[in-house]
Amino acid sequence: MSVIFAMLLTLLPLLFFGGMALVNCRKSETNFFGKEYTTVLKGFCALFVVYVHFREPYTNSVQDALGSFGYVAVTIFFLISSYGMLYAMDRKKDYMKFFFRNRLSSLLIPCLLINCLAFLFHSYVAHAWVGLRVLYQINDYVLVLLQYCLFFYVVKYCERKWFPSNTVLSDAILLIGVSLSSLILYFFVFEDISSRSGWCFERMGLVWGILLYRYYDGFVMWMSRHRMVKIVVLSIVSLALGLLYLKYKSVFFWGEYLMKIILGISLILLCFVLTSKYRFDNKVNNWLGDISYEVYLLHGLVIYVLAMYCPDMKSELFIPLTFVVVLILGTIFHSIAKPIVNLLRK
Repeated sequence: MSVIFAMLLTLLPLLFFGGMALVNCRKSETNFFGKEYTTVLKGFCALFVVYVHFREPYTNSVQDALGSFGYVAVTIFFLISSYGMLYAMDRKKDYMKFFFRNRLSSLLIPCLLINCLAFLFHSYVAHAWVGLRVLYQINDYVLVLLQYCLFFYVVKYCERKWFPSNTVLSDAILLIGVSLSSLILYFFVFEDISSRSGWCFERMGLVWGILLYRYYDGFVMWMSRHRMVKIVVLSIVSLALGLLYLKYKSVFFWGEYLMKIILGISLILLCFVLTSKYRFDNKVNNWLGDISYEVYLLHGLVIYVLAMYCPDMKSELFIPLTFVVVLILGTIFHSIAKPIVNLLRK
């Protein structure tokens, strides 16, 4: 019984928000990748990202299993970002005019505020001087998005200037550029796989976002046909790919790189087919989605601090406590960052 209780405690954050999503679940034919859909999706992705970053002695088999989906969650974050840029560009007249002002505000203000918290903790609570660099360092995930924003802006500027309305060419440049950056990082950054990747697997989500936006209608139509058959087939394929990846993930390139990306695609497709016909938004899950960026930025610091003050706590207690603290701090920092971002955005 104690083992089952420990498993339930580890699963508690996911069970709570999953239960809230199901409570208000209703059918919808037009919700897929609308604001409500992506907000809830981002919230759940943030949960999986937190699960992946626990370290000994606070890990357990349930947390480890959930954490293995963390790279898929980050891939979806990138997918939503690239999809959103194209969507906004086509619907907002002055989107590109204020592109950097808006994107930099949204990405950097929460990041810098949380950097201040880290600096204050290290300097005045832990009494460990870490230098002023902590105040302006940028998270690797944010760096990838900033790189893509610059690349996106340059490509779209050239499109407007030299080949107006030729979205096929500009899309091809974006797709090839992101794919090449992924391969270059994989082949030429010779460190351990977790840092060597430089988000090389996950950044392919930027590619999937572009393709989803351009082929949205056809994709929605594809999902609606024989939906239950697709769910069964994708479930079997995902399970098979997962087992193959576990066996061959140490094999250079095709096992370590290609198979991981293909597995990610299969899981994302399964997620979309399962959820595209429903709305799961409510006040609780919208709140989680709204603070998902702050949750992502905060969770590493919170895990570090709690490990410092609760070194002997069991993993099944440490994990839900981490989520509680991250969600509280995420709400506080979101409430501080949001008005500042709104003030700076145009």
